[in-house]
Amino acid sequence: MKTINGNQIQLALQDIKRVYLCGKQLSSQAFEHIENEGLEIGISDYKEFTADVPHIHTSNDEYNIVLAGEVKVYVFEEKKEYVLGKDGVFLIEPHMPYMVKAKAGTQVLFVKSPGGNDKQLLPITSPIEHWMNAWENIMNE
Repeated sequence: MKTINGNQIQLALQDIKRVYLCGKQLSSQAFEHIENEGLEIGISDYKEFTADVPHIHTSNDEYNIVLAGEVKVYVFEEKKEYVLGKDGVFLIEPHMPYMVKAKAGTQVLFVKSPGGNDKQLLPITSPIEHWMNAWENIMNE
């Protein structure tokens, strides 16, 4: 059996924003992840307000579970913003253009299938930049 000690995860998250629990090694980190070709699991820890750059995934389904805090997810095709708090779950399907921002103190568990870095960045327009700059901003296209 392969295991990862919870203390190792919390210790690593003190120094970095994201740890990988399972998948192909994407970056070096303080502990060994569980190698897996067909799945990627990790935790993103947002110590301060953060907005991720808008992007799509070309082949991954990405499941996200908010462990603590709050996120806003903007889905471009729907022209809709979703707000999810602790225990909220959202699925990003392949080729779905989206962006996420998180309040300080937010942790998100993510699961990508089949895993690997398939992220393609999208251009940042003025309305997108405005949305990314603060939690309160609303996306107006």
